[in-house]
Amino acid sequence: MPLKLLPLNERHFTTNWAKGTYCYRFLFDLAITSQSYKNDSELEDWRMQALQMMKEIKQIGIAYGRQEIVNLARGHYGMTMPHSCGSKPTNIDDVMSIVENEEWYYDNKVYKQNIIYHLMYGLTRSGMNAWMLQQEHKWLKKHQIKYCQDVVGIRKTKLRGFVYSIINSKFSNSTIKLFRTVMQRKYGEFITVRKPIENVSSRFTYTQRQFLGGSGYIVSCDRGTDGKEYDNSDSYESIGSRWIKMCIEDRNMTVADVHKVVDELYTTYTGQIMPNVNNMVSDEALINNNLTCVTPNKDIKTPTKTDRMVNNGKEKDITFLGELVICQFIC
Repeated sequence: MPLKLLPLNERHFTTNWAKGTYCYRFLFDLAITSQSYKNDSELEDWRMQALQMMKEIKQIGIAYGRQEIVNLARGHYGMTMPHSCGSKPTNIDDVMSIVENEEWYYDNKVYKQNIIYHLMYGLTRSGMNAWMLQQEHKWLKKHQIKYCQDVVGIRKTKLRGFVYSIINSKFSNSTIKLFRTVMQRKYGEFITVRKPIENVSSRFTYTQRQFLGGSGYIVSCDRGTDGKEYDNSDSYESIGSRWIKMCIEDRNMTVADVHKVVDELYTTYTGQIMPNVNNMVSDEALINNNLTCVTPNKDIKTPTKTDRMVNNGKEKDITFLGELVICQFIC
């Protein structure tokens, strides 16, 4: 079986991908006896089966990766719950409650930032990634399959198949988002290893830092002309809100049009129907995904010049709409 049989992203599970990989379907389904497909229906069945396998692997990355975070917080760093007489965290929510505890964070802040960096990035690096290799081995054994390792110029120990890659990608991205959201909301700053994007206007200030586990940045919010710090609670200044306002005021789109565009984007990125959620996404995440506004080819009404729109007789806050429809397809 090829090392990269399954893509990392749902949008790459195309019909052409299914055609090129159908010959491996029998490895995952004993009822399949042929290595060639007969019709488009069989291709679609394979595509959906592969998508389900990818989601299964992602869940493994989330479940076991977060338990490793808890183990590291408990064992290596001896982290304890706030106001608990020494109780140790038992799940990821407990760890995050410690991180957002101001007494813990500001007591030797630099050291605590090193701990957070380690929890965010350390478990995917050589020497601490044994849990991913173990879960990959268990998944392959469960399906009784092996990779084709006839790759010239790469040591066997350096080969990374699709199971490992999907586990790594999902765990890394979800962990980064989780810590960033908590830190930015609570402290107005977060940790990242991504370099700032050049020539892109941003209210974020990047300060390079050498952490104990590697290099990265402390990212904080710039202060506006009024001297106030822009943070995640200042939702009107989020890029999601500005994007919504651009669509409605500059592109003359209705609220319904915006919903439609983001619903389509979400389905493209995830293969799922847009859920009804209310979360916040950071400027960095949105910029890194290069989202653009698309104007539907339909008659649209001219909106008012205010920050509030009316949809079906109910007043809708533009910021809330941005939070509602933008964030969940970044993953």
